[in-house]
Amino acid sequence: MERAEGTEGRSVYGLHVHGLDDVDELPEYDPTLPDQIPVHVRQAPPGPVPEPVPMSDRYGVLLMPSGRTFVADRTRGTATYHGEPVPSDVLAHPYLAPVATVFNRWAGRDTFHSGAFVHAGLAWAVIGPRTAGKSSLLAALSARGVPVLSDDILVVDDGQVHVGPRCVDLRQPVPGLDPVRRTVRFGSRLRVPLPPAPARTRLGGWLFLRWSDEVTMRPVPGRELLTRLAAARSWSWLPSDPTAVLGIATLPAWDLGRPKDWSALDRTWSLLDQHLGAARAEVPV
Repeated sequence: MERAEGTEGRSVYGLHVHGLDDVDELPEYDPTLPDQIPVHVRQAPPGPVPEPVPMSDRYGVLLMPSGRTFVADRTRGTATYHGEPVPSDVLAHPYLAPVATVFNRWAGRDTFHSGAFVHAGLAWAVIGPRTAGKSSLLAALSARGVPVLSDDILVVDDGQVHVGPRCVDLRQPVPGLDPVRRTVRFGSRLRVPLPPAPARTRLGGWLFLRWSDEVTMRPVPGRELLTRLAAARSWSWLPSDPTAVLGIATLPAWDLGRPKDWSALDRTWSLLDQHLGAARAEVPV
């Protein structure tokens, strides 16, 4: 592999990312972190665009929903976008997600479409469909001083969660909260900045979001959890070890139901605090 040179770059999603030093939402490079995967993210100059090629264990060319083309090359350690230039705010999120997914999966790590926050020193993954209010919940927790690790992609490496970009993107403001935010992604999202968070945090368990009339937490049985996690893997069609998810499928998991009325946030956090604190002893250190 042609490894990127120098100590500049960014440390995010378990990667040592080059080419995005002007993207403020990405944590600074930390040379003390182990096993960072070097990758150079770049935008191709105008010219011929490669034809789509199914993603193998070393190379692939994907057509993105925006019409841009994404080329991942494991041998060269490059991730290249062809097409219209991608603004830096879009590179931070969501265009870094494909890079994180492919290069981490190539390294044998698991990736999920999930956010995560920290409670009692452990990372708790938050999984839900696009309409489940995942980003809104994470932004609301951050406003309460709860460390948020990621909003979109969860990278799990030997039971550790890697920190993601320092932002949460919302479709609309969270009622009752007024965090500092700006319009991003061509005016389609409100970006809430996140403070620094630990680069690696032990995974504690899983929360699956749903709307309900009351604030509830229902345990998810282990066999059902394994099925859900297999389905929640980001880009599940990528080559991966089917046994890799077995260890993290033994961790505590709940269905978290809460009303769409954000006045229920205090009750939601109180229930989370109670259950996650009690489950702390169940998680291997």
